[in-house]
Amino acid sequence: MNAGRFDELITVQQYTTTTDTNTGEKLRSWVTYSQPWALVEESDTGSEPVNADRQEHKTRVHFTVRFDAGLNTSMRISWGGNYYNILNVAEKQRRMYAKLQTELTQ
Repeated sequence: MNAGRFDELITVQQYTTTTDTNTGEKLRSWVTYSQPWALVEESDTGSEPVNADRQEHKTRVHFTVRFDAGLNTSMRISWGGNYYNILNVAEKQRRMYAKLQTELTQ
């Protein structure tokens, strides 16, 4: 795969819980896990499931990045002002790359 095609900088975020030192309250937030360069392939067709008798359009985007064993489906991607939930992480070319199948969050 041509490394020059990895021309979009994305942010991979993971969900974390911390404790407020003043109140002891649990605080949940997204923090940056990594910022890899990616090959972005926007899907021409999104799925349109029916939810509560209403048809919804789901936008799917594939991000290909250098392999990272820590990537998983509990993470999300921030790119182009939008957030994408990671649905699947597929290893490519003997763990050289990872292809992340994602869906735009609402």
